[in-house]
Amino acid sequence: MENTATAGASKQLPGATSARLSGIKPKLEPCDDEFLRPPVAVSDSVEGWEAITPLGAGNPFFSIVLSRNHVHKKFLMLIPPRFYHLLPEARTAAVLRCGGSSWPMSYCGDLKQKKFDAAWKAFAVDNKLEIGDACVFELTGSGGEQEEEETVVCFQVQILRGGLPRGKTPDVPIVIDD
Repeated sequence: MENTATAGASKQLPGATSARLSGIKPKLEPCDDEFLRPPVAVSDSVEGWEAITPLGAGNPFFSIVLSRNHVHKKFLMLIPPRFYHLLPEARTAAVLRCGGSSWPMSYCGDLKQKKFDAAWKAFAVDNKLEIGDACVFELTGSGGEQEEEETVVCFQVQILRGGLPRGKTPDVPIVIDD
């Protein structure tokens, strides 16, 4: 049977006493976390820095590096929350355009987590998307300005095989040709 004095001692470091441990001071070094901060916003608007695009037309965009849930079994494409304010808060028609082709689907804006419906699978399969590829979704239109017309959310999609280029900065933008 184990005695209580031995049990308490086993929780301490061998040879360590509380007096010795209290004399340890943390090492303080300056931290250069500049690379962790997002680029400075162009304006103080709600849209923020990721909604401003270098893709040519000045349209808002978001990018996603694809994971297993995007391109296997579930085929789930969630819209980033920072993009919600640009899209309708209702289920509506959507079109993804890529490489001269179009994929009709529904945008599920009525859900807590906004997403594309199951038709996203056709886009992923037709374009042979793989884990690690990146997609840049540029919002090119949200038609249906008149009340009787249905809103259609349109995205131009750029596929970057193998992910987003590393080491690019706002001074050296990524150039994407379709």
